[in-house]
Amino acid sequence: MTSQFQLPVEISHNNMEAVLAEGIAVIDAMQAENNLTIDCQALTVFDSSALSALLSLRRHAQIKNIHIELRSIPEKLASLAQVYGVADVVLV
Repeated sequence: MTSQFQLPVEISHNNMEAVLAEGIAVIDAMQAENNLTIDCQALTVFDSSALSALLSLRRHAQIKNIHIELRSIPEKLASLAQVYGVADVVLV
């Protein structure tokens, strides 16, 4: 079974904790060995807080044995992940 989580238009230090809490709630409501698709299509305004949130969501999902797939990753987010050296962890 696959669940979806839609990222907001903006993720910054101002709302990162709320976005992370919402994503964790989605993961916690899922059954183990399910898949979660995180849709990044709406995300247009972000800073490194977006990477931090995605990394935290991946870690939490891994503990719960849930696979995460990112969809519609903005090019600038992918570039930022490359700069920070976390693309192989966050964007896979």
